[in-house]
Amino acid sequence: MVLRNIVKIDEKKCNGCGLCIPACAEGALQIIDGKARLVKDVYCDGLGACLGECPQDAITIIQREAEEFDDKAAEEQFIILI
Repeated sequence: MVLRNIVKIDEKKCNGCGLCIPACAEGALQIIDGKARLVKDVYCDGLGACLGECPQDAITIIQREAEEFDDKAAEEQFIILI
């Protein structure tokens, strides 16, 4: 685990609209049980392409301990989602 930037989703604010999903080229976000969720730390690059897509301002970037970003795993995840 390393300290790095990563997406945090406020479940109280998220209305499950899904606009953040296509903005995440790594496939790190999915709608699960009606809310956007970070699927796995290794898929999130922490750059926040999804931030501007959320009309509820439910997504922020925080610094926390997380697994390192794995671009190969993220690419494989994205291909699975297509």
